[in-house]
Amino acid sequence: MGHHHEKHIAVILAAGKGTRFKSKKPKVIHKILGKPMIHYISLAVRWSNPEKVIYVVGHEKQQVIKAINCLNCTYVEQEEQLGTGHAVAVTKPYWENFDGIVMIVNGDLPLVEGETLKNAVKYMEALMRFEGAPTEGGENYRNEKVAGVVLTTKVPNPLGYGRVIKDRNHRIIKIVEEKDATYEEQKIDEINTGIYLFYAPYLKEVIDKLENKNAQKEYYITDVIQLLNDMGKEVYALLVPDYTQFIGVNDRWDLAKAENVLRMKYLQFWSYAGTTFHNPETVYIEFDVELSPDVEIYQGVSLKGKTTIGEDTIIEENCLIKNSKIGRNVKILKGSIIEDSVIHDNAVIGPYARIRNNSVIKEKAQIGNFVEVKNSTIGQNTAAKHLAYLGDAEIGKDVNIGAGTITCNYDGFKKHKTVIKDKAFIGSNTMLVAPVIIGEEAITGSGSVITKDIPDKALGIERAQTKIIENYAEKRKKRAKNG
Repeated sequence: MGHHHEKHIAVILAAGKGTRFKSKKPKVIHKILGKPMIHYISLAVRWSNPEKVIYVVGHEKQQVIKAINCLNCTYVEQEEQLGTGHAVAVTKPYWENFDGIVMIVNGDLPLVEGETLKNAVKYMEALMRFEGAPTEGGENYRNEKVAGVVLTTKVPNPLGYGRVIKDRNHRIIKIVEEKDATYEEQKIDEINTGIYLFYAPYLKEVIDKLENKNAQKEYYITDVIQLLNDMGKEVYALLVPDYTQFIGVNDRWDLAKAENVLRMKYLQFWSYAGTTFHNPETVYIEFDVELSPDVEIYQGVSLKGKTTIGEDTIIEENCLIKNSKIGRNVKILKGSIIEDSVIHDNAVIGPYARIRNNSVIKEKAQIGNFVEVKNSTIGQNTAAKHLAYLGDAEIGKDVNIGAGTITCNYDGFKKHKTVIKDKAFIGSNTMLVAPVIIGEEAITGSGSVITKDIPDKALGIERAQTKIIENYAEKRKKRAKNG
């Protein structure tokens, strides 16, 4: 067998409806850690380096193709979902003249590792070759009997899975669905994972001979094994010890369990890469998130979308960060929410701050308790430490924003911009009625409603005189008595 047999084509089955999901959406596009379930099996398959990847799609196929998002993949439609055997049969035109292995994988196995699939291909290639029997041309002699490999695993509770019946040499005699299994067969804990490798020329000979004489009236790919055995060919079991890789997702509770396994795997990965987690059971980190060494993450933190966290940053309890870039040595104090924004090095955010809509917080700036920043740039060393709303604002460096400051950016029709220049001092409870510009080193008196631009170094103030009424308390008391 020369190198021309080492190739394989992957077929991923993604046509099913997933009835037990009770969903309008097809099963394989339900998300795990922010990515459609099908994304994970696609990654694993790509790791095994196939010549070609074919997806069988059917139910809501446009949504599924969009979720798979692969340009150089082939999509084949299975118009009626008549079972796994039928799904593979519709792909036949793509491998019927292929002299290599067809790897068939169910689309609902998000936890399978690429290395597992790579090893399965290697194992099948080794079986197909007789070691050390070179023919004239120096090529290895091929074992004509080997037709396929099925990945199997042993589970603590085999309930619901197809049982694998094999002989002493790991050759599969048959795979029995639970409802067709005898009492003795039901005791077997070695199960079918739903991943198969077949030698294409042999698969071609049997795929059209499948019958649907079963309770479901479906064509099962597992019946191919019997047909190959009838031809005198052999299908081997490859037992994979780590059964958690083969948690199939048939309903939403399975989805939750699979997400949990994957979440802990990624947390472990980032932990080995230098991140500290406190109470990791409570931390949620999506697939696209990138962490750095010496990041420290406390309980209840959620990191979502395309988020990156720089070195030495601390994220305290119950923060949510989504699609944001956080620099180095940032402190994100408890209960803060950051979305679609950028936080530069050494900034301090929170507790209970909310930063959103493409905001940029520059170096060493401080955004404190109950401050909301929307679509704004906050300059270096600027502090807004309490109870403020800064929307559509461009704020320079070394600015102090007093508590209760609000940019009145919306006039009922349009959003307007507020500009605050370097070193300005905004007194507490200032209303900045946009569009407005506050100059460098300018000051606003607390409690002012600012409707005009304020020149550099000037004071803008708008408030009524304080009226003082002497002995007011005494008068009140008398009035109450005489009531």
